[in-house]
Amino acid sequence: MNDVQTEAHAGQSGGTPRMASAEVQSQHDLKKAVRREKIALRRAMPAEIRSRADEAINRRLLEIVRTEKPSAVVAYVSDGTEPDLTPVLQHALRESITLCLPRFAQDGSYSIVTVRSLDFPASHWGIPEPSADAPAASPDVLAEALWLVPGVAFDRACRRLGRGKGVYDRLLAHGAGKTIGIFYELQRCEELPHEPTDQPVGRVVTEAGVFGSTNNVRS
Repeated sequence: MNDVQTEAHAGQSGGTPRMASAEVQSQHDLKKAVRREKIALRRAMPAEIRSRADEAINRRLLEIVRTEKPSAVVAYVSDGTEPDLTPVLQHALRESITLCLPRFAQDGSYSIVTVRSLDFPASHWGIPEPSADAPAASPDVLAEALWLVPGVAFDRACRRLGRGKGVYDRLLAHGAGKTIGIFYELQRCEELPHEPTDQPVGRVVTEAGVFGSTNNVRS
């Protein structure tokens, strides 16, 4: 919900629009502060530590995929600071699991498309991205898929904080299947600032284990 919507809602219900707007702005400011901190920490990870963490994350994800046998996996290509899921993506392709990845559109939105290989060019962000002719994933595929969702931070309730554009919040709100947030341990928070439009994930995988929203862990 943006500031204009919040003010309109408060005005209709007899509340105080200024206070409602201030509350939303406070949440936005808190989120910005967390983003700055966690992005800086993630970028500063030494290569050797990042490599070991990626290996542990992929090992756990491969165990989940082999056990749960999803018909499709929605994942992402790392920007170089996010956990690199290449082994999981390659496994999906080898095992004929439908692999879906996000693709940027010129209007600023993202869509989820299906791919048959990982051989595609870098996008305008400098990250490899499916080509324009990659077909859109159907709603049925997305509803049954296992979603591996990146983010900037997570908390014990499996809330996730993204980059601030709401891309995954919108995607997840429209018929996503099972969702797993993919993070490093240094991205953990006790409790994230959150708003009604924020979409939590069902589980979180880090190098330390698999976490549910009740804060249980399976190493």
